[in-house]
Amino acid sequence: MLALAAAGCVHAAGQSHVVTIEGMKFVPERLDVAVGDTVKFVNKDVVPHTVTAAKQRVESGEIAADRSWTFRPRAKGEVDYICRLHPVMHGSLVVH
Repeated sequence: MLALAAAGCVHAAGQSHVVTIEGMKFVPERLDVAVGDTVKFVNKDVVPHTVTAAKQRVESGEIAADRSWTFRPRAKGEVDYICRLHPVMHGSLVVH
């Protein structure tokens, strides 16, 4: 099923995206998604990480090595997040 975006672009409803946590980085660091898409964060590091966006009240809890956590944005805007355990790690979702 296709949904027509306000800007006239056509997007498939409910797309899936993957952010890999590897080498103490979120890859990709910035990702464009739509409201209702699914973003799966996959931890490929040997240590746990989190996806934490305090302003938007997003908290994954600890994602262990070889585990994942899924997030579905429900509002437009930018979700800037960090790893609470390693605050030098950061990323953002731009939600359209």
